[in-house]
Order: sequence, then structure tokens, then C-alpha cells
Amino acid sequence: MEGSVDSAEEEALRADVMVEANNDAEEQQFDIALAASHSYMGPSLETGSGRGRARVEAGWEGRVPVMAHHGIVFPGETVPMLFTEDVDILSEAIQQDKLFGLLCPDEGGAALSGYGVLCEVYEVLAAPAGVQRRSPSPPLVSFKARATHRFRCRQLPRRALTAHAFDRLRFMDVRVLPDVRLADPLRAARLAALDPLRAEDERAVRLRSMDAALTPWPLFVYEIFDFRRMRRTIRDYFKTLGIDDVPEDAVTLSHWTASNLALTPRDRLALFVVDDALLRLHMEVGFIMEKSVLCCAACEVEIARREQIFAMSTEGVHSNYINLGGFVHDVVTVSSVRNTRLSGAPSAEYSWFPGYEWTVAVCAMCHAHVGWRFEACRRNLRPQQFYGLCRNAVHPRFSPARAAPPGAQRPPRPPRHHLDPDLLIVEYFVSELGRYAARHAPDRAPDGAPNLAPDLASDHAPDDAPDDESDHSPPDSPPAQ
Repeated sequence: MEGSVDSAEEEALRADVMVEANNDAEEQQFDIALAASHSYMGPSLETGSGRGRARVEAGWEGRVPVMAHHGIVFPGETVPMLFTEDVDILSEAIQQDKLFGLLCPDEGGAALSGYGVLCEVYEVLAAPAGVQRRSPSPPLVSFKARATHRFRCRQLPRRALTAHAFDRLRFMDVRVLPDVRLADPLRAARLAALDPLRAEDERAVRLRSMDAALTPWPLFVYEIFDFRRMRRTIRDYFKTLGIDDVPEDAVTLSHWTASNLALTPRDRLALFVVDDALLRLHMEVGFIMEKSVLCCAACEVEIARREQIFAMSTEGVHSNYINLGGFVHDVVTVSSVRNTRLSGAPSAEYSWFPGYEWTVAVCAMCHAHVGWRFEACRRNLRPQQFYGLCRNAVHPRFSPARAAPPGAQRPPRPPRHHLDPDLLIVEYFVSELGRYAARHAPDRAPDGAPNLAPDLASDHAPDDAPDDESDHSPPDSPPAQ
């Protein structure tokens, strides 16, 4: 009898070993759609209920409940929210037009910038099972919202408002800002019969050169306004991060790119206040060319490199996630980090990435919280390990990826004064014009004198042509001026 029991245990042990070996052999890639769905927040209760969505467009003015946010949210981002206060105000807004606003901080983070983003609730959720409730327990509102439009606050006081003044919901009059996209400046000059050939990149460049030859301006001036050229640059950059598809529309692409770039608070605010989508894309291309290292915001020690950023969500390399305390974190995912240490024990509770345990990660130099390490609970889940960094805790360090053109000087970085949107737009535009002009300027001699090209007519002049500079124009022609 004992022998049969031992043999049964051995068979079970061998079966477990075989199952484990099969699990190790069959690797399973993490479904990045799970992170984008925010399934950790619980089941859905309502979807699209209420009287209907408000029709909002550029110039729309209204009074909506707003609250301060610790970061800048661009249109198109998903914002998970968990409220334990002001539930009545928010519930009424959800039942009416589903709109509320998030106020953006200034570059310092302590005061409000006067800008914000409208968010539309699209799914109301059940209260999370692990949320901490006080006694008596207040009502909870948990939902998912999507940022839709940028707005500017109306009738702001001259004195700057602190972000703490809007920790709770307050009603404010706002005005929706436009997102302008200029048409192709060469549309009037190009031949419509050649449009089918413009689908190919190489032919499109040649055809644009032909179109520009019919205008008073050189091609490089029109390249500044070429949306397709900027989209190719952005697409090629995100391909290196494992993202193959980028938005087609210029406005949507500009918002999506700003959301997925690792930028300083000042640069993010600069992109947010710009109304012109092409100018926003132009600024983003400049950021792509320059920034590559993520550093601790407190002590400036290097945490990760730009090449280590990758996507763990269908929304891109960046997403907003919420914890059980109701705090929204802006998280960018990276494959590995340096100069960090772990704090606390691993936990799978309320994990933003199902199938992974999270552990708090702090800076090894200043011990500031910089993010979390996520480790797979199963051996066959890929990736086995990655990190989520708080975008407010890590800032990029300027590191030019390409040398400046010969003879061109890099413009100095502007001081950290109070943001002036108009001055900032002019500053970026003039700097880009200078770079293009330096790249396409004619060659110069070493002594600084212009190296003028020889006259084309002299190359084909006959050998017996006169060498003097006398006027050989016909008698009836007017004298040279």
C-alpha cells in the first residue's frame, strides 16, 4: 500500500515538473490592451448614461466643475478617477453633460497656469474592493474619463492661484481653445495631375521641389510647414520604441506625441498652450532630436536612457494610472533602470498590469520615490520585468543627438521665468528658422567671404569671346542700370 502511495506521489511530482517545463517553453507576451482598459479598477456599472454629451467645439464657453491636477493632461489621454469628496457635484455633472475640468499647474507646480483640459466621463465603475473606507464610509465615485479639449480659465485674478486652492471641485467659467492646422502652402502651386505620385516618399520630395520652384520662396521654407515630413520623423522615432502606428491627423498626432514624450514641466506647458498643431509638431521634432536621458528630478542622477523606453499599453509609452488612495500617477514604462533601489515587499494588490507584482523603487542617491518595479508572477510571461517611472519624478536632461550645422550656434536655453506663450512661440519659430537657414546657406570661404558660384554663361562662352567688360547689348536695348 505504501509503495503505491509513493509511486502516485512520484507520478504527480513528474507531472508537475512537466507542466512547469511546458509553461517555461511556451512564452506568453503580455496583452498591452489590459493596461489600457484599466481592468484593475473593477467592473463597469454604466457606460454612456445620462442626458447626452455636450457639444463642445473651439470657442465654447461654459461653467464646469474643475479641480487642480499635478501634471498636464493632453487631449486624447485616458484619466482614471476615484472620488471620495464632492461626490454630489460630480454625480450631477456625470448625469448631465459628463464634463469636468482638470487645471494644469505652471512650470513650478505650485501655482495654476490658467489652462486646463476638459474631460468627458465615458464609463462609471464599481468601487474597488481594496479601497480604504473611513467610518462612517463616504460615498465613492469611480470612473474613466477621456480628455477632449484644451481650455483657458476666464476672469482669473491677477494674483497667481495656488494649486491647493483647487484641491476640491469648484465651478469655473472656461473657454475652449482652438486647435488650428494650416493647409499645405504649396497646394495652390502644385499640379493636381501629379497627386497620385505623391504617395511615395522619394517622389513626393522631388515633386515638392518642383512645386517650390514655381514660387518666390525656396523649398526649405516650405519644409517648415510640411506635416508629412514631421510625421515621418515622429513615426521613425517611435518605431525605435516598438510603436508602429501613430495617428494620421495633425492635431491628434501633436497631442499624442506630446503625451508620449519625456519632457520637463516647462516644455509640456509650452506644447499645451500652442494653438497651431503644425507648430506644436515642429517643437516636438526638436525635442526628439535633443533629449535622451531621464534623471531624478530631485538630485539629477541618471535613472534611465531614452532607448530603454518601451510601450506596455496600447495608449503608448505613457499612461495615467490611479492608486487606491485616489492619486493619479503619470507613468512611463522602461525596460531597465540604474541608480535605484527597491523599498518594501512585492505586492500584486491593485496592480496596473495584471499578472505582475509591483515594488516601490526609490533613487539610490536621494531616496526620492521615482517609480515601481514590475515583476511577472509566472515564468512564461514576457517581459519578465520592467519599470514604471513617475513622469513628475524623472526629468529629461538635454543631450543633443546631432551636431549643429557648420557655422551655426546653438541658441541658449531660455531662463525659467514666468511662461509667456507668445514669446515662447516666437522663440521656437525663430530658432528653427535659424537652423534651416544655416543648413541651406551657401558655402563660405575660410576668410568669411561668400564663395560665389561662377557665372553659368562663362562655362559655355566661345574661346574667342571678348575678355573686356564692355556692354555688348544690342543698340535698341535699354542701357544697363
